[in-house]
Amino acid sequence: MSNIKIILKELFSNLQLIWTVARYNNKASFQGHYFGVVWEFLNPLIQIAIWGFVFGAIRNRSDVNVGTNAIPFIPWMLVGMTVWLFMNRATTSGALSVQRQIKLVAKMQFPVSILPAMDIAAKLTSYLFLLLITVIIILLNGIMPTLHWLSFFYYFVAMLIFIYFFALLNSTITLLFRDYHNILKPVMRLFFFFSGPIWRMQEMSVIPNWFVRLMDLTPFSYIITGLRQSFFGEGFARNGWGIATLSFWLIVTLIALVGSHMHLKLKSKFVDLA
Repeated sequence: MSNIKIILKELFSNLQLIWTVARYNNKASFQGHYFGVVWEFLNPLIQIAIWGFVFGAIRNRSDVNVGTNAIPFIPWMLVGMTVWLFMNRATTSGALSVQRQIKLVAKMQFPVSILPAMDIAAKLTSYLFLLLITVIIILLNGIMPTLHWLSFFYYFVAMLIFIYFFALLNSTITLLFRDYHNILKPVMRLFFFFSGPIWRMQEMSVIPNWFVRLMDLTPFSYIITGLRQSFFGEGFARNGWGIATLSFWLIVTLIALVGSHMHLKLKSKFVDLA
């Protein structure tokens, strides 16, 4: 646990630097493009529009049951897709964060552990923008805020903690094994299909029940399901919340322990490995 405390101390001591560099990286990524940083919001918006058209309009999906409530498909899908796009982009980008920016650390002398956080912060702006659009669409569909919406903040913080430590672990492994990032991308595609952003595996009879239950215990599924329950269901009162929560935090703790240990043990060799 001492390694996790060291990492968190470095993180919170450099919050201002993280946001400053994240904003700069966003602008630099689209420098020379006509629309500039607008593409940071436009790209995920286009993806959501395509998936919404394919699965909502063409397939004419019926309402989805969340707890005791029947929710229109488009708002239900939007909550899942917006958070998935953020987690996917932050995970795949965060895995390369140390390798890509280690030279910057060598020049400026700040903790390597904040590099994954910079990548996550850079993706966070577009997620909050898409979340705002999603909330507007939810309200336009006649779904009014309840006290359960407050549970959103719990899942939001839980998501950031998970994504950061997952990125910290992935970025360290990527330096040791360059092919790891190429393996991570198809694995994330599998999680896309099995964690429920656009459909529920429970409705697919070809998938064994044990596999459905296993996927429900993954951090990605926990966050997606939890946010949907926040907006449409019973928040913390959903069935199986205790077991799912225990599983989530056990996985996050394990990732944090391994990731922080590997990072601190190898950080003196990062420049040579990069």
